[in-house]
Amino acid sequence: MERTRSDLLDIAVHELRSPLTVIQGYASLLDGGDLGELGEAALKAVRVIAAKAHEAQELATSLLTVARLETNELRIDREEIALAALLDAVRDRVNPRLDLGGGTLSLDCAAGARALGDADLVARIMDNLVNNALIYSEPPATVAVTVRPTPGAVEIRVADRGPGVPEGDRERIFERFVRGAGAGRAAGTGLGLYVSRECARRMGGDLVLERSRPGDGSTFLLSLPPA
Repeated sequence: MERTRSDLLDIAVHELRSPLTVIQGYASLLDGGDLGELGEAALKAVRVIAAKAHEAQELATSLLTVARLETNELRIDREEIALAALLDAVRDRVNPRLDLGGGTLSLDCAAGARALGDADLVARIMDNLVNNALIYSEPPATVAVTVRPTPGAVEIRVADRGPGVPEGDRERIFERFVRGAGAGRAAGTGLGLYVSRECARRMGGDLVLERSRPGDGSTFLLSLPPA
């Protein structure tokens, strides 16, 4: 039954991605003025359409990943990952959100830091952590990402100045369909942290909430095997 559900989700996600990709492609053309200049109201609507299409893609991908995790069918590649380049790509992807919200994202990556794991999964984890930090923080959000090699792991910290996590929820937020304080700020299913932790552990690392105090922000720690 689990395998059948995974197969059905695989088909559904594949079928959803095609129209969503087309929607995002045309939205990008409209946003860039390639199909003619748009007024301010129309441009705002186009950007909302693009954002919602991206949300739908992320939701479909998360559901498929959950199914594959539960059936032990998630493919994990192991390769050396240049973390500075990976984090630069993360920043490029969140720049539109930063521009809209006036937030800041600082990256402090130790020179030559490299980890061993699946680059696509690590990128997905980092996208989730950074976007969560921006979403749950009062605008203008301030998020800091630091990377430090240690003798047994490469440690990546994502720190924000958001509302923090109550003591009783520090582990609950890693469960499926659980959302943290301030969840009303944005749409979501509560799958991001669950998928991120499971993927980190399948790569031989871990994801924990290292520090959090209500009203004083949070720091998430992603540890990965060193390359």
